[in-house]
Amino acid sequence: HPLIEEIRGKGLMLCLILKSSEIANDLVVLCAQKRLVLFWLLFEKNAVRITPPLTISEEEIEKGCAIILEVLDGLKQ
Repeated sequence: HPLIEEIRGKGLMLCLILKSSEIANDLVVLCAQKRLVLFWLLFEKNAVRITPPLTISEEEIEKGCAIILEVLDGLKQ
């Protein structure tokens, strides 16, 4: 997605590096409103952490990714 500068991580533990801290903040808040919990990183203000439970299903992963993309598309406009 154009608002994502980099994706870091290992396994299911991921970090999205976004274009600005405002975008990161909006992503966390708007995803929470859609019942998807993401976290800010304390040491990098434009980063969002994705750490789902190890019991997550493939369907839940796809739904979470769809929510993130939907929110990012809305922020892009």
